[in-house]
Amino acid sequence: MDLLAGTLPVRIDGVDVGCVTEDWLARLLDAPTPFALRDDTLGLAHDPGGFDARSAMLDRWAADARARWSLPGWRAETVVVRDESDGRALFGIERALLRALGLLLPSVQASVWSMHPDGPRIWVARRAFDKPIDPGRLDALVAGGIAGFDDPHTTLLRECAQEAGIPESLARRAHPLGSIELAYPCAYDGLAAVHRERVSTWELELPADFVPVPVDGEHESIEAMHPADALASIERGGWTADGAQATLDLILRLGALPAGGDQASMRA
Repeated sequence: MDLLAGTLPVRIDGVDVGCVTEDWLARLLDAPTPFALRDDTLGLAHDPGGFDARSAMLDRWAADARARWSLPGWRAETVVVRDESDGRALFGIERALLRALGLLLPSVQASVWSMHPDGPRIWVARRAFDKPIDPGRLDALVAGGIAGFDDPHTTLLRECAQEAGIPESLARRAHPLGSIELAYPCAYDGLAAVHRERVSTWELELPADFVPVPVDGEHESIEAMHPADALASIERGGWTADGAQATLDLILRLGALPAGGDQASMRA
């Protein structure tokens, strides 16, 4: 099934930046609103032009929308939306509204492990049960959205410290792997929506005697899993989509695929 079937494009300054479901379209056009529908495309009714002016206008609308709707997961955190063809910053918007507009969340994620006498162990986090997105699911140890004009590495160092108590001296050992593109249907504030994310992926080996700990409340708990146990857990379900994929990839890189396993079955 085509993910975009039944959605309309969101176009700002001539650039398609998102997609909106029929459920959210009705709410987004509810006055007062900066949006208008033209030729089956959602855009700004009056574009003030420029990053600062657009961001200010959307910030005023977001504050009003928060007062009218519940908007779970409000963070007071701005995400920069860009023209993917040239990297130009188009506007900033409250992160909680990304799913409503099908906008792309740039994020980072680190697969963290340590070597022990009996082999590698993978550090796995269970997300806090009060999180608005994927509550209680297992995830890679370090993950977080890129706010404002931060870069992936700066975000990674911050998230290592805030989520798992990993000091910068250790976090700087992480090396980049690439990126994962995610797009899937979801629900936001009780309405059908679309989650889109580009995850900058990293790998970090910690010393065997270092134990990560939850710091900022994002994680319910942290545990070390043998690769076989992590794989069995993923097969049972209960993981975030990106956390499961990143952990599967780590198991392969570590050469820790259980006897009789194969890459195709792991990714099935």
